[in-house]
Amino acid sequence: MDQRIIDFLQNNEILSFAMQDSEEVYIANAFYVFDTFDFSFIIASDQNTKHIKLSIINPCVAVNVYQGKKIALLKGVQIKAKFINATKEQEKLYYQKFPFAKFQKGIRIYALYILWTKFTDNTLMLNKKIEFQRN
Repeated sequence: MDQRIIDFLQNNEILSFAMQDSEEVYIANAFYVFDTFDFSFIIASDQNTKHIKLSIINPCVAVNVYQGKKIALLKGVQIKAKFINATKEQEKLYYQKFPFAKFQKGIRIYALYILWTKFTDNTLMLNKKIEFQRN
């Protein structure tokens, strides 16, 4: 993965992700930690929420992270990811950044394993779009 994508993802902490089942599409927001080893977002949520239930049914999710309020300064990623349970190491990473999550009832830690991403950086003169495809 290009270092510019990694830097962008490490310098943000809120994502939106969309999921679906056979009848509907749904979107949710989550605080995240970016796992640079596995190229995954680590998130926490109650296992009984609609977005988690839908992600378990169909683990193919879309993710968006962006920053900037003017088109010339816009930076963001569009991502295809697989919703999975987080590893113990990922749980530790999440709790290091968001220790308050340990004390919330019903919270579980999950990972959004990046399969493909397109990074757009409108502040660049050339190569405004950078893609990553997992092998």
